[in-house]
Amino acid sequence: MRNWLSAARLVVGVAVRADPRRAVLVMVFVPLFNIVAAAQALGLRGMVDGAVARQVTEALTGGLVLVLVTVFVHQASAVATDLRQVLQQRVGLEFDRRLMTLCSGPTHISHYHDPEFLDTAELVRQRRTEFGGAFAALVENAGLLARFAGAVALMAIVSPVLALLPLFIVPLALAVRWQATAVAAAEVAGAEADRQRRALLTLATDPAAAPEVRLYRLGDEIAARHRAAFAVSARRRESARTRGAVAVAAGWLLFCIALVAGLYLVTRSVLAGTASAGEAVLVLLLGTRLVGATIGLSWLIGWLRRALHTVALYQRLAGYPHPGAVEGRSRDLPEQGDLVLDGVSFRYPGEATPALGPIDLRLPAGATVAIVGDNGAGKSTLVALLAGLYPPSTGRITFGGQDLAQVDPDVWRTRVTAVFQDFCRFELLARESVGVGRLSAIDDREAVGRALESAGAATVVGELPAGLDSRLGRTFPDGTDLSSGQWQKLALARGRMRTTPTVVLLDEPAASLDPDSEAELLRRYRTPTRSAADAPLTVVVSHRLTTVRDADLIVVLHEGRIIEYGPHAELIDRAGRYAEMYALHAAAYGAGPTVLAAAATRDGVRSGSTQTG
Repeated sequence: MRNWLSAARLVVGVAVRADPRRAVLVMVFVPLFNIVAAAQALGLRGMVDGAVARQVTEALTGGLVLVLVTVFVHQASAVATDLRQVLQQRVGLEFDRRLMTLCSGPTHISHYHDPEFLDTAELVRQRRTEFGGAFAALVENAGLLARFAGAVALMAIVSPVLALLPLFIVPLALAVRWQATAVAAAEVAGAEADRQRRALLTLATDPAAAPEVRLYRLGDEIAARHRAAFAVSARRRESARTRGAVAVAAGWLLFCIALVAGLYLVTRSVLAGTASAGEAVLVLLLGTRLVGATIGLSWLIGWLRRALHTVALYQRLAGYPHPGAVEGRSRDLPEQGDLVLDGVSFRYPGEATPALGPIDLRLPAGATVAIVGDNGAGKSTLVALLAGLYPPSTGRITFGGQDLAQVDPDVWRTRVTAVFQDFCRFELLARESVGVGRLSAIDDREAVGRALESAGAATVVGELPAGLDSRLGRTFPDGTDLSSGQWQKLALARGRMRTTPTVVLLDEPAASLDPDSEAELLRRYRTPTRSAADAPLTVVVSHRLTTVRDADLIVVLHEGRIIEYGPHAELIDRAGRYAEMYALHAAAYGAGPTVLAAAATRDGVRSGSTQTG
């Protein structure tokens, strides 16, 4: 109950902040015209009693009350509906904005690896249209309560016993509440299956996956797994709905019995002469409205509970613990310095073992450092730590002697530029897709052009129908979709928008490019654009060892630990894991047969797990 009250307060608060005038008018109008609507029964009673007694004045007065109340209720309802619809949209937009902030605003991105967070976020995304409806559900339920109050007050005038009729609605309301709770719990339990189902749908409809889906004839298999995932989540929901339907039916039966008994008592009173015909009509009309209100009750309570449950899920996301709040942190950083990892390890949420570390590593200022290793060795995790996207689970990272844990992460990130392995495909104008790398220059066509030229991506934009003003992606009718390699070149250009970074991070920056293009790319990044004194530290992750052999320092990761480090020639002489990997790659790309032969004659002795501090 406390969660529902908290969710209701949040919804009302958001509505008032989104549009104070409309929120107040809706919250006043809807209960008001529902209470006034009960006066229609009074007018009708006056008309009937006046007609029976042949009292024209009483009959006309009753008719006038009936007409005026009916017109008021109709007009007030129309106005309140218009106001509510506008307000409902604004409340929904405000919650959308808050949801985007919840997901993209935290300092770090560890929450994207937490299954509990992902399941909750999946439910919220599926139900996000219910945020606006939550306010409407609150208002409609308030109106329903007002309608009940007005009807009960008038029925009590005829017979105090009839005022007890609403008590028989309580079991029905409890049954509706229990059904809604059971269905909501079933949806939470099925959230993982729903995420799997959505991923399968995306796989079957994504053009990028189409070649392999066709080649391996995966269509039926994907559809079968999609049906199986749906069955898992649907089975839970349908079972909960069935059990709830039985309870709701029992509640309805009890209420109907009570209503029929009440009408029987009124009928006997009329026949005995202790009640007028107008009062009988009044009770009949109000009883009919109670039936209608009760029918609405089961739907409105279900709507309200589901909407408030969605808001409660949003509140759970809002209350998710995010380590590394930035309050009180320094905004000062040295201009230059070594980047040092001291006993650093990182464990993803819910994982028992670290994905990286503990490691000790010094990355010299202005150097080019290559990070190599097998898949899953922790290379991308290391890059994310260097970018400040994750806080270390243990240890610390310092820059120029300054502990980055004591520095506002946003300050550090302004000094970093990166191209990630899973780069984003911004479906914006071409110049915007590049320009977002430095928002202050997003409309600077010259700056965008220089970034494209620097990344070797100018030809990509040159081939587009409207050049820099071309719409990218297939979301829009006039959009132009690009190949993976073209998207990656724009990502590289985006990374070049920051012209004076302290650290450059390149995580598989040319995975979609050919080896020659990758070699040219790294050559561009190694070509000095500033004096050696303020050259950036460049960290490159690549599986193509033949293109990173000229790095100042090569770090070899294995199962999250550093097993070797040093310049290329030194690592080759050690005849360790790097020499073996390099020989294999050199042979695969048709280079270095001498290296391959030399490696084949070595005894394969590995160097120890050497690290530096």
